[in-house]
Amino acid sequence: YPRSPDLNVYEDVLLHHMFSIDSTGHCISVSPIFWTVMLMVVLLVFFIGVGFLRLCVTSYQHDRLFLTVKMIFERTDLIGEGELWIGGLVSLAIILTTAMAYAFANSYLNQYPSESVGPSNFACDTTIRNAQFATNLQALAVPISSDQQTIFDLLNQQNFTLYLQFINTAASCASLTISQVTDSATVSLRFLSCSHVNGTLLARVLLPEHDIKITATLSEVQVVGGIMVGLDGPSAETEFCSLKELNFRQSFYSPSAETLAQAATISMGLTKAINETGPLSGSDSVFEGIWYPTFTYSLSQMFISADTYTMTANLTSTTITINIAETSYYIKNDQSPIAKQAEIVIRTLLFACLCLEMCSTTFVICKLLLIPIYKRISAPLCPKFMNIVEPTHEMASAHH
Repeated sequence: YPRSPDLNVYEDVLLHHMFSIDSTGHCISVSPIFWTVMLMVVLLVFFIGVGFLRLCVTSYQHDRLFLTVKMIFERTDLIGEGELWIGGLVSLAIILTTAMAYAFANSYLNQYPSESVGPSNFACDTTIRNAQFATNLQALAVPISSDQQTIFDLLNQQNFTLYLQFINTAASCASLTISQVTDSATVSLRFLSCSHVNGTLLARVLLPEHDIKITATLSEVQVVGGIMVGLDGPSAETEFCSLKELNFRQSFYSPSAETLAQAATISMGLTKAINETGPLSGSDSVFEGIWYPTFTYSLSQMFISADTYTMTANLTSTTITINIAETSYYIKNDQSPIAKQAEIVIRTLLFACLCLEMCSTTFVICKLLLIPIYKRISAPLCPKFMNIVEPTHEMASAHH
């Protein structure tokens, strides 16, 4: 089951995307900070170019063009409230940053659930998903919630088909018997299919229940090189629950090419694995379930050498005992969105306001602290430029 990402808070994800840049072409092309800087450079070069044109070529049209461009920047000044042309430049950069932030937010919101979406080409990290994960073991003795009852019922009602394969043997279907062993009787199970092809004996039987003890007996003395055990089960679906098809195999053989003993035991533990996918909107979760098998066995007891088999083979049959039982716990995997729509909209808006406030604070600091210090230092050095008096807005309005 996937691990949760390191950044599982939307604010961290947004800040990392907005202010990170990498050397790859894809990362540069989707980096908001890159396009913001490019916009500011282009606008600044344009404004400076118009200013130089005004200084180099004096004419009424050039003066009017310069004043018009300056007025446009001042009218877009959200930071200094229309006082500074540089504030309009920064304001346009903030508008671009906000637009790219909301474009990222919209794409990021739809990256859920993780198994149903493609790569995140809108971000530098194409594996980013709006999903976080958690997994744990829970005891079956603890009562389950009503919304999980359906997937539990589907798992409990799934029909199992036992798959049993004897490898590298001359035994035939006529010599094979598969039975269910209970405390009071041994019941023979009917084959769904049985075949013997190229030294491989393959049989399938339908199991009457999940917790069961099975014996597979070869009535003739034949050498067996290995066996394969598996379970099959059909899939099923309801409105919010999906039971996955069961289809697994486990082979048992000796790495040193030994022979299967005349008596061998395999224990198979079945554990319910349930995935719960929380809703992106609404309140209904989606559940998926499958059985997860684990095996307990001893190869040293299951397989013996050919010489040992010849000396100890005193039985007229080979019997494989398979104990199938459900474990006392189940695996619960949870997937939920890192952020839903309302949170993403509000958090992104707060990010835009934060950018605006940071720029406003910077401008206030420059206006009230840095510029006066600069004037005080440069006044003795350049008195001719410092004696220029510009009328304030209050003086201009008083004349009107």
